[in-house]
Amino acid sequence: MTRRPPARRRKRGGSARRRRSGHPNGLWLLGGLAAVIAFSLVMALLSWLAAHPWVLILILVTAVGVGWLWLRRRQEAARWEQVRSRGLRYAVEHLDGLHYDDFEFAVRDLMHRDGCADAQKVGGRGDNGADVKATDPYGRRWVIQCKHRVRHEVALLSGRR
Repeated sequence: MTRRPPARRRKRGGSARRRRSGHPNGLWLLGGLAAVIAFSLVMALLSWLAAHPWVLILILVTAVGVGWLWLRRRQEAARWEQVRSRGLRYAVEHLDGLHYDDFEFAVRDLMHRDGCADAQKVGGRGDNGADVKATDPYGRRWVIQCKHRVRHEVALLSGRR
């Protein structure tokens, strides 16, 4: 005599979609209530501003002043950046005496001076040999590997003092 597998029982509670959906009328009521409250708050704020117009004028004057200051600072920063980049020059002796990390920053600054607006120093662990990356005004991508070692010259001193 062979045994038959037990018959599968049907799960109660209907389909999974019906169980997840919940009751949609509750969400509509909650959304409608939130909309009514938001509308009431906006109307109360507008009526208060109508009764106190000086507040609106004060906010407007403050916003214009902050915008003007922000614009002036950006213009001033741009002017200083132009002055700094025009005057950026390195003598070979100066470059020769830099630490290797400072040398990479100097190469980045020179690339930026020469029109590569996105020049960035990326050297470090895991840089795949790229120390400075930049895109020139013609759209060409530059990947630069800097090699720099400081020479330590030892002066031989004679025995005389």
